[in-house]
Amino acid sequence: MTEQALQIVRERLPDYVAAVTTKSKGGFWVCPLCGSGTGKNKSGAFKVQDEKWRCFACGRGGDVLDLLGEIEGLQGFRDQVRRAEELFRIDGSMTAGAAPVRSESKPEPVFISPETMQASFNHYDQNNFALWLVKVFGEEKALELAFAYGLGTAKHWPGACVFWQIDEAWRVRRGKVMLYNSETGGRVKEPGNMVAGVHWLLGMRERNPEPCLFGLHLAAADWSKPVAVVESEKSAIIGAGFVPEFIWTATGGSGSLNRSILEPLQGRRIVLFPDLGAFDKWSEKSAKWPGVEVSPMLERRASAEDRAAGLDVADYLLREHFSTAN
Repeated sequence: MTEQALQIVRERLPDYVAAVTTKSKGGFWVCPLCGSGTGKNKSGAFKVQDEKWRCFACGRGGDVLDLLGEIEGLQGFRDQVRRAEELFRIDGSMTAGAAPVRSESKPEPVFISPETMQASFNHYDQNNFALWLVKVFGEEKALELAFAYGLGTAKHWPGACVFWQIDEAWRVRRGKVMLYNSETGGRVKEPGNMVAGVHWLLGMRERNPEPCLFGLHLAAADWSKPVAVVESEKSAIIGAGFVPEFIWTATGGSGSLNRSILEPLQGRRIVLFPDLGAFDKWSEKSAKWPGVEVSPMLERRASAEDRAAGLDVADYLLREHFSTAN
């Protein structure tokens, strides 16, 4: 297996984890090795970040090859690679008929119905994120952005919003429910991490289609502009409000950037805007992806305090906006 093929396989760690384990009632991954789902602090014991995993209950960790070796009893790197060649195609997708040991066949993915999504397009006066957008942009512009990105309102937590992943064929792949502070625009993280997947809430947690970029439907509808890719959905919406020269999209997290998620944008100019602290990772990942460039803007402007806070492009746009307004 070439180094390029190995890299592609490593990037599919989240897919492999989803194939070999499930989530606990709290929404955390259950460790497929020791069976632990929740740590002592009531957060997840089994963590996946970028191309690495770690269980804080049993102490084991590594990349997708290490997890494959642990699950299937393959101790040598050569045996792990040989099994990975059976399990994964060169493009990194999982091979039919080569399901991992200890996993059942994965149910057919289910797209979220347009009716379910459309039912969330209301009650913006009870949507903390929408209320904060009004404070930043005014009501008219805030509603324009909300409608463009399909921002929804959720009942799961009072004040919660829904970010829908709508693909290039206008299929609703996933929905992410999140809670924000209506005054500051910051995420609410107490008493826990207030994030939930719509498939999980609907009792279909094993039937997620492959993820797509948040805002992909907008990029597919307008080929006249380059595409900006950021980490968070919030940053994409803020970017669209302040810098309309780009179509703004989001991966949904630093570790979710991979080549497959950018495939619908082939032939486009794509500019990545990683958060502070993720520049090297995104640069290394995208080095051989044609048409993709990584903006060094934040790296050039960041102070030590900015780096410690892990600011993103939206933080800088908002800082400039409010400093000018004052």
